[in-house]
Amino acid sequence: MIASQAKRISSFYISHGVIREQDREKYNYCYEILLSTGMNVLAIALIGLATSFLLPSACFVLSFILLKNTVGGYHADSHKGCFAATVGTYLGFRLLAAFLPAAVLTPLAGLLAVFAAVTVFRLAPLGTGNKPLGRKQAARLKRDGRLLILFFSLTVLILLLCRTDPRWPFSVSFGIAAVAASLIAGKRKLAKTQ
Repeated sequence: MIASQAKRISSFYISHGVIREQDREKYNYCYEILLSTGMNVLAIALIGLATSFLLPSACFVLSFILLKNTVGGYHADSHKGCFAATVGTYLGFRLLAAFLPAAVLTPLAGLLAVFAAVTVFRLAPLGTGNKPLGRKQAARLKRDGRLLILFFSLTVLILLLCRTDPRWPFSVSFGIAAVAASLIAGKRKLAKTQ
């Protein structure tokens, strides 16, 4: 469904002279990613809105997407798999945030941030089998990923020290910890294919 919609969008822009026919494959891929990401974000936003948890959900999504786009990690083999993994991860976050008491969420947020920082420093960035990273690109992504994980970890630390509602630091730390888990899963998947 997503692939066919992406092709329809590309065809529309080609027929109107906005993009060139020889660039069709690039645009098909870009529109697929855009539609897939949009579906994931929309599903999370709807769940967050329905459960009165929209702003913490936005913190989760923002930290997850920014870090994942920089450091890489596991990629599902289909858009359905990606949707299931992303929304499943979010639902895990949402359930924990709803049912764990503040006395547990607070230290858990700190532990998740430490786990994420150590993992990103050790494993990032991670390319894929079809899209390995060049040396310069890997060096730039490593630097950017480390700066980003430090920023998010410091954000969690400041939120914890300010004794804010524990859902806020937990939202950020769960997002970056999900990326760290994705790096581990992606590394294992890549090792199996080599």
